[in-house]
Amino acid sequence: GRVGMRNQVVENDVEPHPGADAEGGREAQEHRCEGFVGKLFHFPWCDDFAAARNESLRHARGDWLFWMDSDDTISPENGRKLRALVDGEHQENTLGYVLQVHCPGPGREVASDVTAVDHVKLFRNHHGIQFECRIHEQVLMPIRRLGGNVAWTDIFVEHSGADHTIEGRKHKHERDLHLLKLELQDRPNHPFALFNLGMTYGDMGEHEKAVEALERSLQHSQTHESHVPKACALLIHSLSQLGREKDALMQCEESLRHFPNHVELQFRRGVLAHRLGQYDAAVVSFRAALSAVGPREFTSVDNGIAGYKSRHNLALVYRDMQRNDLAEIQWREAIHEAPSFRSAWHGLGHVLVDQGKLETAWVECEKIVDDSPLKAEREILCAEILRRRGQIDEARSLLKQAAEEFEEDVPVWESYARLLFENGAWEDARRALETLTTLDPDNGAALHNLGLVLLNLQERAAAVTALCHSLTLRPENESTRAALKAAQQIDTSSSKDVNAKS
Repeated sequence: GRVGMRNQVVENDVEPHPGADAEGGREAQEHRCEGFVGKLFHFPWCDDFAAARNESLRHARGDWLFWMDSDDTISPENGRKLRALVDGEHQENTLGYVLQVHCPGPGREVASDVTAVDHVKLFRNHHGIQFECRIHEQVLMPIRRLGGNVAWTDIFVEHSGADHTIEGRKHKHERDLHLLKLELQDRPNHPFALFNLGMTYGDMGEHEKAVEALERSLQHSQTHESHVPKACALLIHSLSQLGREKDALMQCEESLRHFPNHVELQFRRGVLAHRLGQYDAAVVSFRAALSAVGPREFTSVDNGIAGYKSRHNLALVYRDMQRNDLAEIQWREAIHEAPSFRSAWHGLGHVLVDQGKLETAWVECEKIVDDSPLKAEREILCAEILRRRGQIDEARSLLKQAAEEFEEDVPVWESYARLLFENGAWEDARRALETLTTLDPDNGAALHNLGLVLLNLQERAAAVTALCHSLTLRPENESTRAALKAAQQIDTSSSKDVNAKS
């Protein structure tokens, strides 16, 4: 699209859309473009986003060029800021401006749950500035080779059309891997391509491949390159997902020596220290994430980790340190920053109950209205308060109703199944746990409890199956191992009795 007179705005996502011609999509785009007195140029797709964008630059006539994807949107307020920026004064050596792309989280539980990605999206119409890389194309490297500077802005576009469906993500991963492999054929060991390859594998859950690509990227990178801090953060995450927490922590410490104020590295160190039982170190790291201040640098970071997400994790650490008073403070701060953040409500409610503040907890429940997305969490907390008061039947009735209303809500089913299990309601507990493990197949604790319930119901073979599955998910859990051994011994003894009788 083209907007403005002296300065042209170029929007280009030229990857072909399946079925666009058959459905009249291209004709509709042409009519819309003509309606805005624009010009539409066609370019054959050649597995190269940079080549396609550079074709658009060839037709551009403005002094400054702005680009965004076809599934991005820009608000009127940000549009006005962009117009004012372009029409204003510029330092002679400023060749580009950094804007952010706000990528909303898939569930969007919290309105501010976005990952903010820095991009040079506005730059001078200069023959030496061309996009590079087949995918995740950028102009930063050409600007730097020209000796130019980039300046920072608070302008952002929103990646509002992202497809978070399983099929959509699968298509994106396949496309990205195809283009990245072509890129690496053209430029073997290119650090930015390897970084994007590692990021894609990590997003796919293939963390062994992610670690290999990210380590190669860092080996071929210079510390000052813009992708390096994020590559470190992604490497730490993948190492952690592989159960290599100590390796991840070592990588984190090394990375922080180079980037001491990097908020995501501080956050990840806090998570790792907490998992390893290093509570004091975790507190230091999460507080550093909350107060990190340093020079502006290129990032791709979840905005929540500089605020409510770090506060939530800090509260979890304080809870494990038996400092419920400090945990309560952090959860209240997290809710103040993100009022719809369910995890913080869950933490606050239960830490109040654990401190014996049942009336205060009940008051918090009353703040959540019936049409709130937090209603399911309210029912869980109210049931827990009733249980602590000894009103088991009332708690059970409330959770049963909640399970019927929120039939796919995992936390509701966890609370309902736990209450039934703890009170020996074996048949009902079995049904609840079977529902829970269907909704959440990787819930090792639920499978453990299901195994114990089945033992109480004398269904030993099914109990062994459930306990074995639980142990594959939590191989270090000694209580599951002991329960499985006991179930297998009982099963063996029963077989001997049958053989003796026969």
